[in-house]
Amino acid sequence: MSWEPITIGEALRRTAVTFPDREALVGEGQRITFGELDRMADELAEGLIAIGVKHGDHVALWMTNAPQWVLVWVACARAGAVLIPVNTRFKTAEAGYVLQQSDAKVLIMMEEYWGIDFLGMVRELVPGLEDMQPGELRSEQLPALRSVVLWDRKDRPGTMTLDGLRELGRGRRALEERQRQVSVDDTVIIVYTSGTTGHPKGAMHSHVVLRNAANIARVMRMQPGDSILGHMPFYHVAGACTAVLPGLLLGCRVVTMSHWVAEEALAIISRERVNFFGGIPTHFIDCLDVLEHSDYDTSCLKSAWIGGAPVTPDVARAAFEKMQLDALQAVYGMTETTSSTVLSEFDAPMDVLCDNKGKPIGEFEVRVVDPASGRELGVDEVGEVWVRGHIVMQGYYRNPEATREVMTDDGYFRTGDLGFVDAQGYLKITGRVKDMFIVGGTNAYPAEIERLMQAHGDIKQAIVVGVPHKRLGEVGFAFVQRGEGAQLAEQDVIDYCRSRMADYKVPRFVRFTDEFPRTPTGKIQRFVLADEARRIAGEQQPEQGS
Repeated sequence: MSWEPITIGEALRRTAVTFPDREALVGEGQRITFGELDRMADELAEGLIAIGVKHGDHVALWMTNAPQWVLVWVACARAGAVLIPVNTRFKTAEAGYVLQQSDAKVLIMMEEYWGIDFLGMVRELVPGLEDMQPGELRSEQLPALRSVVLWDRKDRPGTMTLDGLRELGRGRRALEERQRQVSVDDTVIIVYTSGTTGHPKGAMHSHVVLRNAANIARVMRMQPGDSILGHMPFYHVAGACTAVLPGLLLGCRVVTMSHWVAEEALAIISRERVNFFGGIPTHFIDCLDVLEHSDYDTSCLKSAWIGGAPVTPDVARAAFEKMQLDALQAVYGMTETTSSTVLSEFDAPMDVLCDNKGKPIGEFEVRVVDPASGRELGVDEVGEVWVRGHIVMQGYYRNPEATREVMTDDGYFRTGDLGFVDAQGYLKITGRVKDMFIVGGTNAYPAEIERLMQAHGDIKQAIVVGVPHKRLGEVGFAFVQRGEGAQLAEQDVIDYCRSRMADYKVPRFVRFTDEFPRTPTGKIQRFVLADEARRIAGEQQPEQGS
C-alpha cells in the first residue's frame, strides 16, 4: 500500500469505519471489534484529558501484551500524548529510571501479574502513595508523576482504574479540539533501549512509524482480515511495529500473548488460524521442539519474520517445513530504525534466508561506510551500516549528547553494526562495533550491567562480555573483582543480579579475578577477557534454556 501521512488515531478511525464489526483484538478473554476499539479509545482519550493530560505530555504504560495495551496507545495518540512503554521485566530501580528520565505524568500499569507485585514496586518509588489523591501525587524520585492508573478493576488507595478513567471520559467533548492539534510529525512513542553509557536511552518516534509498518505489511504480504500473533513484547519496537501497527492500519486481527510458551503459541495459531508471526531464533527452536511430540495444524501460516540473532540453516529449513510456512523472512533492524530496516523477500531463495540477508523495505537510504572516514564502501566490503530517512528516530529524549554520537550532520544514523552489501543488493550483518551482545533477541549492554553490579558493596569492579549459548544466542559472562575482605560466592552474585535487573541482563557465568588484563595505558583489555570467557563457557555450558 502507498504511504499517506496519517496519525495512529486516524488510522484506527478509518479502519473502524471500513470494518466496524471485524475483530481487532483477541486476548485476556476478550474479543474486541474495530468499532468497539474506536469508541473505547475515544472514551479513554477524553478521560486522559479530563485528568490533566495535555498535548505533548508523557504517559507511561507498564503492562503485558493485552488488548488494553493497544487501547492505551491509540487513546494517547488521539489525545496528543506520548506513550512511554516500560519493560515488564524491569525491577524497581530500572523502571524508576525510565519513569523519571521520561518525565512521565501518568503511569498506567498492572497491579500484579506472573506473581510479581508491580504496584509494590511503584509504592517504593512513591512513598505514601496510598495516602495521596490521584492527580495530586508527589514523589521526590518521580517529580513529574501525578497519577497512577491500574489495569485491574479494583480500587487501591492513591490510584484510579482504567475502566474508571474511561467512565470519566464518557460524554465529554474535549477530544475533537485536541485532535486538531495533533500532527503526523508529533512524537507518539518513546522506546527505551539500553546504551553503552550504562543508562537506558529513549528513542523518540513520530506517527510516521506507520509508514514503515505499511512497508513491513507489504513485504510480508499481509492483507485486511489476516490474523497476527502478538507475542513479541509490545513495549519493544518488534511487537509494536510488526503486530500492533499493521493491525490498526490494515484491519488485521491481533491475537495477544502475555508470555511466551511455545505450546500455547502453537495452540493459538491453530485455533485462531493465525497467518503471521515472527520472532528470534529461540521462538522457532521452541516451536520445533514442541512439534517433535505434538501435532498442531499450522497450515494457516503465510509468513513469519526471523531475526534478532544469527539464523542457522538447520533451524531455518526446519521451521519453514515443519511449521508449514509459505515464507520465512530474515529481518534486521533496531529500536532507532523502527524495528525493520531490511527483510528478505517473501519468495526469496532459501539460501538468502540461511545467510541472514535482506533488502531495504522502504523509501530510505542504507549504506555501508568506513566508520572512521564515512567513505561509502563497495560491494562485499565490510563496514558500519548507516541509515537515513523516515525510519530513523527523532533523537534520544533529553539526551542530545547521545543523539549527536549516533547522528551525522547530514542525517545518517550510525547503527554501530558491521555488514556489507553483496552484488545482488542484499545487506548482511557480520558483527557489532560496540560491545553489546544479544540475549534471546534482546540487546544487553555491558556498561549498564556492570553499573548495576557495582552497586553491590562487595563488588569492586565487574566486566561483562557475551558468550555463545545454544538456545539464546548469547548470554552474559561476568568477571568480578571482590572488594577487600569480601566473602562473595558466584551464586551470591547471580542472585543479587536477579533481584536488581531484568532476567536477560543477568550473567549466566561468574568468574572471580584479582586483576584485569590491561594495556600499557591502563585500559582493560576486554578482548582478552572475551576470549577467556568463550573458552570457559564452552567447557561449562549451562543447562539448555537456562
